[in-house]
This record gives sequence, C-alpha cells and structure tokens, in this order.
Amino acid sequence: MTLSVIQPKQPINPAWEKRTINLNTAYPAFAWYHPALKLLVISAVEVPETAIGPEYHISISKGRGTGHPKRCSAEEGKLVLKQFDAEGALEDNHSPVVRNYWMPVAEKLIGMECDCKEQEAAIREGDFEWRPLTQKNADRAKVTK
Repeated sequence: MTLSVIQPKQPINPAWEKRTINLNTAYPAFAWYHPALKLLVISAVEVPETAIGPEYHISISKGRGTGHPKRCSAEEGKLVLKQFDAEGALEDNHSPVVRNYWMPVAEKLIGMECDCKEQEAAIREGDFEWRPLTQKNADRAKVTK
C-alpha cells in the first residue's frame, strides 16, 4: 500500500471495530465490522477512472467477516453511507453479493457516473443491480477478472 494524503472514510459511530485487511493494492484501505449489524465494510481510496481522479470506495457485505459474505439491504447500505460520511456516493456493483459505492474526492465531481454503466448489461435482483465485469472494462481499469 502506498502512503497517501487522502485516507479512506472512517465511521463516526464507535460501534464499528477496525479489522486488519490486506488487499494487495497500491491504495489505502481499511476494514470495519459492526457486530450488532453484522456488516463488514471495506473503505478505500482508489482511482478507477482517471477522468474523475481519486474516489472513496465503500464496499459492504453482511456476515461475520469470515466465510461466505451475503448481500446487505439497500437500507443497510444507506445507513453505512451515513455513518461513513459518504451520503453522496453512487452505487456501482460488479459483484452479485457486495454493494459498492463510489464518491469522488473532488466535491465538484460527486454524482458523476462511471462510463461502464452505459456500456454493460445490468442484472436486477430486487433492490440490487449489478453488472458482470467485462474483459473490456477490466482491461480499461487494469484489473484481472
């Protein structure tokens, strides 16, 4: 992980427990677990779109932080965003389980959608929408599928 002036969002509620996480990325990231809500949050700063620059990335799953995660509800997602001071974040999922929210660090860009949303087929499951990661977007974002 590279040292960065821009640090990931942290919860304002002391009920969240900080957990150790190693994502093997160049970006700072921290894991937080809320025992009563059974929510696991990975809070990071990443640069998925060079046109937007650094973004806060909040990933939320339900479970104990071990084993197979489950999808949290949209309401739980809203609660997490509020507790992590990220209420302007937009949901953009490339996983059928984890809710992912993105918010540009530059306030003037908050609300700007990723180009991939227009180019990828969406799968809707109740209040959850996700797009399978295509090779084209993986190449563009320089990630491995």
